[in-house]
Amino acid sequence: NKKHDKTLTPEQEKEFFSRLEIPYSKSKNEAWEELEAVIGKNNAVNKAAKIVPITWIPWSIAASVFFVLGIGLFARFYTASIQVAPGEFSSHTLPGGSIVHLNAESEISYAPYWWTFQRTLTMNGEAFFEVEKGKKFSVYSGDKTTEVLGTKFNIYSRDKTYQVFCTEGSVLVSSQKSSDVILTPGSFTEIDEKGSLSTSAQVDGEPILSWRSSKFMYNTTPLSKVFEDVERQYNIRIDVDIQDLSKYHYTGLFNRNVQAEEALEIICYSFDLTFEKADSSDITGRKIYVIKESE
Repeated sequence: NKKHDKTLTPEQEKEFFSRLEIPYSKSKNEAWEELEAVIGKNNAVNKAAKIVPITWIPWSIAASVFFVLGIGLFARFYTASIQVAPGEFSSHTLPGGSIVHLNAESEISYAPYWWTFQRTLTMNGEAFFEVEKGKKFSVYSGDKTTEVLGTKFNIYSRDKTYQVFCTEGSVLVSSQKSSDVILTPGSFTEIDEKGSLSTSAQVDGEPILSWRSSKFMYNTTPLSKVFEDVERQYNIRIDVDIQDLSKYHYTGLFNRNVQAEEALEIICYSFDLTFEKADSSDITGRKIYVIKESE
């Protein structure tokens, strides 16, 4: 107080300080112990706060592993299928530029996203392959395999018949029931239903590849095989009313763009056979033709 700005006497100082309440009634050692306890508690809280985010790391790693694994499994097992209906032809470019030409009523399946690691496909029917050079290229048909690095070849795989004809490069053909064989341009191999393998060093490839030029070309071909091709090309059904069809072998050439009945006339004429159209169709809607021996 400016009005009473005087120096206190000793008695007045004693009286003044006796009226003050000192909040720090604890000793110095007790104060330090409390302070250390508070500091320790804060450190524990800070450590716990740091540990919490770390617990997410294993989960993040696990999620990443499962994601990558899922992508890998999808790429490995996802397959694309190409199917060609009777009477049609189709050409398909595979990953990497290789081309497969599919005959009527044929199909292939392969893993497009795994193609970079493994060039493999399964096939049923007939197809001509133009394989770009690269890793091993494998075609599976049941227990039979055709392998190449870069070449051109034709595969016929229907029912129990398996035939391979090489036009360029070299082809390795193998089966679980027979030994392996390597084909060079112009060579042909066939594996029968018993697994027996027969190979010809040089054959006329024109009849084998005639389907690619839309022609029927046969050279002493079993008539049963010829009728199967006609059924497939025209999507019809042929019933044969002949005692022994195995004695008939057909040699001839005609275009595939003729009508079904015209094709049957050309074939039957060579054997003095006749055919007639049934009044009804089969359950799939195909027209039925009956082949008979002339009376």
